[in-house]
Amino acid sequence: MNFTALESPSLQFLPRQSEAPGWTLQSDPIVIPANQLDTYLDNDAQTFARYEAIDATIGKYAGQTSAAFAVVEIYRFPDFVKSFGAYSLRKSDQIQFLPIENEAFSAKHSIHLWRGPFYVRVIGGGTPDGMASLTRLTAFVAERMPKAPGRPAVFGFFPADARIAGSERYSAENGFGQKFLANSFQASFNVGGDVMDGLIVPAANKIAAKKLLDSYRQLYLRNGKLLDSIPNLGEDNFTAEDKYLGRAVAFRIDRFLIAFNGYKERQKLVDLAVATDAKILVSIRKQLVRAEEPVEQRPENPNAPPWRRP
Repeated sequence: MNFTALESPSLQFLPRQSEAPGWTLQSDPIVIPANQLDTYLDNDAQTFARYEAIDATIGKYAGQTSAAFAVVEIYRFPDFVKSFGAYSLRKSDQIQFLPIENEAFSAKHSIHLWRGPFYVRVIGGGTPDGMASLTRLTAFVAERMPKAPGRPAVFGFFPADARIAGSERYSAENGFGQKFLANSFQASFNVGGDVMDGLIVPAANKIAAKKLLDSYRQLYLRNGKLLDSIPNLGEDNFTAEDKYLGRAVAFRIDRFLIAFNGYKERQKLVDLAVATDAKILVSIRKQLVRAEEPVEQRPENPNAPPWRRP
C-alpha cells in the first residue's frame, strides 16, 4: 500500500521542508490507517487499537547543521479521552514535564505530547544540545494544532492537595491490574510521604456501577479480608486488606465506582475517599440544578456526561 498518498488532517501539523528551525523534512510524510498500524508499530499496534486510533501521520527530519535526526509521529483518536489514555500509558517515574499545552513530557530519547484528540511522539537523537532541539520541534508542531480542552473533567473529582502532579492517566485496559476495572481514570497521591493510587470508573448506570463494586469486593473476599465499612460514604462501600493487593477503600455513588489502594495506613485511604465523595456530591447537585434551568440558560451540550467535558 502506498501510505504516502493517503490523507489525514494531521498532515497540516507537520513542518514542511525547513519550516521548523533547525530541522529539514527528509521525504514526504506518510499516513498509516488504523488497520495497517501493525506494519509500523509491531506489538504496540494492539495497544493503540484498544484506544481506537484512527491513523498515524509520520514525518522524518534531519538536523540542518548537525547529524541530528527526528521522527514526528501524530496519532489521531476519536476524542480527547482516548488520546489522553494512549499518551498517559507512556508516563513513568523517569520523565520530566514540559511547558507545552495541553500536556507534554520528555523521556529518554523522546518527547510525548497530548493535545485534544492527538497524541504526538517525537523520537530522535544526535542533537548537539540534547533534548532541547526535540523539545523545540515538538513545540513547533503543537503551535500548529488547534486549541484543545484540558484533562477530562472526572479528574476534578479527585482531591487536588495530595495528588501527585502529572500522575493522571486513563486506561482502557485495566485498573489496579484488574481488567474489570478498565475504562478507569487514575491518579497517584502522596499523603504524608505514603504513595497510594486512586481510580474512578464512570459506569453506564447505577446497576453497572454496583456490579463493579461487588466484583472488587469479591476479589478481597477471595484473597484477603474485609474491614469495617465507612459510615455515610457513598451509597455503598467497603474497606479491605490483602497481603499482596494491599489495603483498599472503595465506594459507589450514583454511577461512579471510586477506589483507593495502598499499603500503608488505612485512614489515609479513607480520607481520600471521603474528600472524593464530597466533590462528586457537589458536582451531582450542580447537574441537578442545571437540569432545572430553562433550556436557553443551559451551557452548550448539557447532556454530555461530566467525564467527557473539558
